[in-house]
Amino acid sequence: MKAIGVRLIRAALAVALSGAMWFLSNGIHHVWILAWLAPIPVLLVLLELCPGKAGLTAFLASTLGALSFVVAYGSFPIMMRISLLTIFTVPFLVVASAWRVIARRGRPVMAVLTFPALVVAAEYLLSLFSPNGTFGSISYSQGDVPVVLQIASVTGIWGVSFLLALVPASLAGAWRFRRERKTAAALLAIGALPIGLCLIFGAVRLAGPPPAAHVRVGLASSDAEVGRHFSTQAAEALPVVQANADRAAELAKQGAQIIVLPEKFVGITAAYADRALAILSDAARDNGVMIIAGFNYLSLEEKRNVAVVFGADGKTVLKYDKQHFVPNLENGYRRGKTVGFIGGLPVASGIAICKDLDFAPLGRAYARRGVGLLFVPAWDFVNDGWLHSRMAVLRGVEGGFAVARSAANGRLTVSDARGRIVAERISSESDDVLLTADVSIGPGGTFYSRTGDWFAWLCLVAVFVCFAYPRKKSA
Repeated sequence: MKAIGVRLIRAALAVALSGAMWFLSNGIHHVWILAWLAPIPVLLVLLELCPGKAGLTAFLASTLGALSFVVAYGSFPIMMRISLLTIFTVPFLVVASAWRVIARRGRPVMAVLTFPALVVAAEYLLSLFSPNGTFGSISYSQGDVPVVLQIASVTGIWGVSFLLALVPASLAGAWRFRRERKTAAALLAIGALPIGLCLIFGAVRLAGPPPAAHVRVGLASSDAEVGRHFSTQAAEALPVVQANADRAAELAKQGAQIIVLPEKFVGITAAYADRALAILSDAARDNGVMIIAGFNYLSLEEKRNVAVVFGADGKTVLKYDKQHFVPNLENGYRRGKTVGFIGGLPVASGIAICKDLDFAPLGRAYARRGVGLLFVPAWDFVNDGWLHSRMAVLRGVEGGFAVARSAANGRLTVSDARGRIVAERISSESDDVLLTADVSIGPGGTFYSRTGDWFAWLCLVAVFVCFAYPRKKSA
């Protein structure tokens, strides 16, 4: 009975420690180093618990960690917040339960390697079926660590997630077999070698000379105007459009060649759509700049979340419809079906809107077109500004393109093709937030964009092989 009590105390401590570290490294928080340590307490206790208690421990720890997402979206309806919990908790419960089966077969090396493979397999399968795409992946916790992010150019975010799970599995395994020095050393090496190679690869890639070609971009946002996205009156909407035209003119004075305004920065209807578009058309022509603006088309048969591109001559170059919408909050919108490719510039460019970049396949589609710079009108939910901006950064690393993302209620971020933040401001800093930056144009295309999710599939195969492998015979 005493041993059972000790195990339960250890399980409770594991829940508290792992849960707290996940909470502080994911969602609205980004203490990136904790993501490398978070699974260790849970992994240390799972094997000494019965299946039911082990599953409960994993569930409670992951739930505590996932509360970070609930806090980030506290204004969402309760069912939406519960669904956000399941994005993290259910996959980890499955991962932990499956790993426990493998780890109890007496093959330490296989146990260490299976855990990260299971994590990647779970994240990848979730991304295929979830309306939120890759949202919830632990890889995004490393959004401010470019040296780690470089592996995404080869494996996609799945390589980052693999390393984030491999290192704690290696450390936990070494501790478990600490009295068997050779086994412990081998388990440590299994974790150290891949992360060492990743860091060397990342350092070399970051040390390379930046592309010679660059462009000066300008971003503008005003949180004071967020409520105008549902405007249906010309008297209310047109002054907002004019204010953004004035911001574009100011950015042009600062040397910006291409200007990005937020997603759905104003609502427009058929009654005054032509006048609204004409204001920005004139601003583009008068200042000799390209303007990308997100409009919320209302009072139509089907609503449209559109990014309109005005060329430096004032002509409309492109109207891009958003392809991926926030579940329940963006119902009834026309879903875009094609990429927003812009020709006629010194560099191949593309358009995406906010949540589009939660989905890795869209980033690869742009990379296959040779896009070197992606413009992103966006609208965050205040607390998730860092997270969603870094998801866009990862798409740039995966696809080899720079990203200029202008968000209301969030962050205005410019990043290069290596995932380095060139310039950034928070939209709530003032009523008018302007940002200009010179960003190197990405080469367009990477090994990952050409080969796809090969690493995720490799992890899926590895999981099946591990389950098929026989239990180690007792001596």
